[in-house]
Amino acid sequence: MSRLEQSNNARSMQDNRSVIDKVMDNTSKIITVLVFCSIAYGANLAIQHLDKPITKVSIQGEFKYLDHQELVELVNSQMQGGFITIDLKAMSNVLHQHPWVADVSVQRQWPTFLKINVIEEVPIARWGDDAFLNRLGDKLIIEDNSHLANLPLMTAAFGSSSEVMKQYQRLADLLLPTGLKLSKLQLDRLGAWQLETSNGIQIVLGRNQVGDKIRRLVVVWESELNHQLAKIKTIDLRYPNGLAVAWKGRKPVATIKTDSQSDKLEKVTIIRG
Repeated sequence: MSRLEQSNNARSMQDNRSVIDKVMDNTSKIITVLVFCSIAYGANLAIQHLDKPITKVSIQGEFKYLDHQELVELVNSQMQGGFITIDLKAMSNVLHQHPWVADVSVQRQWPTFLKINVIEEVPIARWGDDAFLNRLGDKLIIEDNSHLANLPLMTAAFGSSSEVMKQYQRLADLLLPTGLKLSKLQLDRLGAWQLETSNGIQIVLGRNQVGDKIRRLVVVWESELNHQLAKIKTIDLRYPNGLAVAWKGRKPVATIKTDSQSDKLEKVTIIRG
């Protein structure tokens, strides 16, 4: 056999192998596609078999202010799909948007049962004359609210209710060492804060450095004022490094100046007017 014939035979064998490889490769791809199609078809059949219509929905929780019918309507608005395909996250998000809903969980229970647990919000404070606020500062409307008259009162000439609620929570935390509890919080049209405690003490804060002023009050309270609780009428904190105290039934004012050299506010002197 000549070299030319040998070369042609080798080329022919190589071409045959190439064709076989291509056929095998295409066959493998076809088999893979068929397998995936079979799996997808089987999964779809399984979903169709399991995705039965929901036949029972339970809404559970202790409701004092929430209207149960409102919750039913919200749930019904999200009843799209069966047991498997219903979007529980979307339903949960819709229920969370209700101002009276503090928390919610939505669960499937085999075979066609949907269980919804709702935790009702708690009114934290009064807002103006006719509304209430929850812990996030969302406005709540309560028709029968006579039993809530002792809740702290918050008012604001401008600004959002959520902003005022955040300030209330911050001030309440800062005042914990004194034992003083807030009963009123006001934001006036100039942006100045003023509060009143449950025992009737007026505390004037002004606009700026509110947190620092309360911390200063805490230090002075523990060292000087805690024994004068029943005598205090007003505490004015609108001073760079001190405060003024007005006493009940008296004209003189006690001005308490902190040591300007001490950041810890450990030393105070009292000057009586």
